[in-house]
Amino acid sequence: FTVCSDAATENEDNDYYDYDYGEVDNENPDLLITNVKDPPYFEKTQAKVLASPNHDVIVDCDVKNLNLNNAVVWYKDNTIYTNGQYAINHRVEGLRNNSLLLKNIKADDAGNYYCEVLPQKIRLHVILEIEQSLTILCDGREVLDRTVVYKQSESHICVCKSPGSDINNIKWFINGQPAEQIINETDRNTLILNNIDAHHAGVFQCLDDDGSENPKHGMFNILINYVPKVTTHRHHINTQIGSNADLYCDYKSEPIAVTRWLKNGHLLSYSEKHMISYTKDKQFNRTTLLVNDVTEDDLGEYICQAENALGTSELKTHLMLEPEKGQFEDIKIFGNKVILNWLVRSLQPLSEAVLDYKLKGSYTWSTTTVLHTQRHDSGIWKISHEMELTPGEWQTRIKTRNTAGWSKFSMPYVFVIDNGEDFDILPDGWREHVNDVMLAGFGGGQNNSTNGSTSMKELFSLSFCSILLYLSHSFH
Repeated sequence: FTVCSDAATENEDNDYYDYDYGEVDNENPDLLITNVKDPPYFEKTQAKVLASPNHDVIVDCDVKNLNLNNAVVWYKDNTIYTNGQYAINHRVEGLRNNSLLLKNIKADDAGNYYCEVLPQKIRLHVILEIEQSLTILCDGREVLDRTVVYKQSESHICVCKSPGSDINNIKWFINGQPAEQIINETDRNTLILNNIDAHHAGVFQCLDDDGSENPKHGMFNILINYVPKVTTHRHHINTQIGSNADLYCDYKSEPIAVTRWLKNGHLLSYSEKHMISYTKDKQFNRTTLLVNDVTEDDLGEYICQAENALGTSELKTHLMLEPEKGQFEDIKIFGNKVILNWLVRSLQPLSEAVLDYKLKGSYTWSTTTVLHTQRHDSGIWKISHEMELTPGEWQTRIKTRNTAGWSKFSMPYVFVIDNGEDFDILPDGWREHVNDVMLAGFGGGQNNSTNGSTSMKELFSLSFCSILLYLSHSFH
């Protein structure tokens, strides 16, 4: 129950506030509600917006009589883009005036947008059209400003069209280079990508070279999924008993690969004997196997495997006591005189070096043998050989021997001797770079040539001089 005192009644009579109920029309009582606003509405229920790609665009929601109890929601087709100022992603923003901001628009942003006012559920339909300076279709699918993913060994056809322009004006570029320098299958505005591989990945650009100051252009990206590719710059690793040895395996793959090392068919894991590390370069990933305190049992063949969802690739690396293959360093040509330089890795002393050479068109190699060597502790050796040759295209290769045995032959190096004057002295300053020099004589210049090869008498007009020296720097 409620008790009302006289004081309370008095306060009611002396209320400080005046209430304005409006004038009462006894004949029309419905007019008492005069402060209710009209409902929101759109003067036009459909609009069209034309925008340029790679720019921001604002789409207005021009609603009249919007009240405080109204909410505005933006849709693209049936997908909510904004609810008030809450957006689905960073490229979309709901503005305070209820407009829709689309940032850095792309071709696929074109379409039907709807501004819906709640709770009345009235809508404004906005058709957004994106200006397309040209179109790029791959296998009939629009790819302008997109990234497409293809698999290794697939084939695809991409066509660039520029409305109102001559088809002969169309030029293709792949990673900034003219497409015809990378692939042969180009036909005016069409690229034919047959049996694609990792080297096809990158940025593809189409240019309408119509001579204007701002020619039309467009681009798209191709990402290639491929089986891992594994390589190494040293397939044969020289070591010695008691030393530590590093075995390298470089690999590229898309998607990313997992790697493992095997010896005699058994998986190697991280231990005191074997340590496995991983590094990343701009061009490839690398896994390195460190074999600690090498023993006779550690010598032999190792396998590096790289595997991703598309398949597995592997390479073989040999840990051995023999010298590694010689790596060609450089050549100096002065007239008919040639100075050839190789680098060789061997922790053991080199005892012999064999040089092979032949003129283009010969079927067999002529051979020269170095008889003496000099020991160096670091294991990096430089072999230089000077000879005089007749003009023509030549090939040369070397192999070396240490206390454990012979290396494999180096990869042949091809060079050309042009017609010119002969020089009887070494180039100025060359001898200043020779360190720890040891001259070696030749045992008569053994010739293994048969029919079709050039005789020793024809090849040489002066005696040989071979130099075996140590380089204080290392090489890869």
